[in-house]
Amino acid sequence: MQYSSMVIHFMSGTGYSYRAATWMEEIASKKGITSKIHQISKYYKESELGDEAKNLVGVVFPTHGFTAPWQVIRYVLHLPHGNGKHAFVVATRAGSIIASIPFPGLEGTAGYLIALILLLKGYIVRGIMGLDMPSNWMSLHWGINLENSRFIIGRAKVKTDSFMKRIFEGKKTYRGIIFLILGLILSPVSLGYLVIGRFFLSKLFFASGNCTGCGFCARSCPVQAIRMVGSKKLRPYWTFACESCMRCMGYCPNKAVEASHSFAIGLYFVATLQVPSNVLNGLSKVISIESYFFFFLILLSYIYMLISFFAAYFILYWLIKIPLVNKFFTYTTFTHFYRRYHEPDTTLINIVEDKKSLSENEL
Repeated sequence: MQYSSMVIHFMSGTGYSYRAATWMEEIASKKGITSKIHQISKYYKESELGDEAKNLVGVVFPTHGFTAPWQVIRYVLHLPHGNGKHAFVVATRAGSIIASIPFPGLEGTAGYLIALILLLKGYIVRGIMGLDMPSNWMSLHWGINLENSRFIIGRAKVKTDSFMKRIFEGKKTYRGIIFLILGLILSPVSLGYLVIGRFFLSKLFFASGNCTGCGFCARSCPVQAIRMVGSKKLRPYWTFACESCMRCMGYCPNKAVEASHSFAIGLYFVATLQVPSNVLNGLSKVISIESYFFFFLILLSYIYMLISFFAAYFILYWLIKIPLVNKFFTYTTFTHFYRRYHEPDTTLINIVEDKKSLSENEL
């Protein structure tokens, strides 16, 4: 099938999904197809390329918790009706190299979940693929060095070219069936991540003593999840909207953004206290709730965890203003010693939507 135009919606924190989207745009341009890439940050209400039947729509995003990030799910749900337009989905996943041996990431249900939503919205899904890009979860592990990063990116480029060639030739390409099966097995983990995990992870970020209060992280956040708070000296505060995309950590000019592992232990302890069950046991002595005890327990546990995340982080935010406390949390987190990195050829001018908010030096 001959496509007249293509738009790719991408979500990217440290630039890897963006880089994959640019490869696709370059391939389309060489074939004379009008193409555009559009960052997933706000709801997309109408196509910028018109409603021609031959348009091709792509969705490219990183895998979070073996599934699609909540921001991408919400965004795709708000896309206009497909009306038979062709679409493809590419989920970048955490590729790595161990002892010179490349290991694939696991996209799980990410690609097929977004494809299902597109299908229900009237799109014809022509291709689905998981794409290995360097793992960027700097809250968890040391950054991949430049040589290994380049190697993984080179392999991804070859795979992307092959995938897009088949799409433009009108061939259906559905890859990652085995990873989908593994993702379905791990679906409780994915659900837990979307419902609880992402909130837990968002409350681990804090600014070390290297922070100058410049607000660089807040202005460059793709989902506006960071607020600068303070009267004398502004400091970043991470809200529940955070998707842990690692842009703030990867691009901070002062390497001030940390994720506290010591605080994670304390936060887990507080969040798992038997407060909800104790409250319900006491309440059951007053009113009869035995028939709905399990339902109320789940609901109350969820509310309690969110409140405990918020309260504990609020306390942390004020405590780390004390230099000695800040040093304690800074030097008891592995991220302080991890290598910071992002896609080597991607600068913030490429991926920040509101470029006017950043200074020339920051770009």
